[in-house]
Amino acid sequence: MRTSGSTDLENCPVSEDLLKRLLDATLSAGSDLGAQLPEPQRAALAVYCYRRSHLRRLGLSLAALCSRSALMMEAGHAGELIHVQAQAGVMHDTDTASRPKGTRAPVSLHVV
Repeated sequence: MRTSGSTDLENCPVSEDLLKRLLDATLSAGSDLGAQLPEPQRAALAVYCYRRSHLRRLGLSLAALCSRSALMMEAGHAGELIHVQAQAGVMHDTDTASRPKGTRAPVSLHVV
């Protein structure tokens, strides 16, 4: 399957104002805001957020609102993996409160 987007890793697919509102909202309110976006834009935003560890939770909550095909059109095989994680409810928690004391969060420079 040919991917249509996600080659631009730097530019956010929504306005800065909408991204700020999504970040300020709780996950459920963020999902409500995200549900108002057209599915291709929502999938692009889900992939954009997922690729940034501090936004991964938001990315997965948005991905849960997307079809598998929309995520695959956006990010190919990575989109399919994001879809599987979102449907399974996998949330990668990077909070320091959830890690054992004295340990560090894993760091990766790998782009998904």
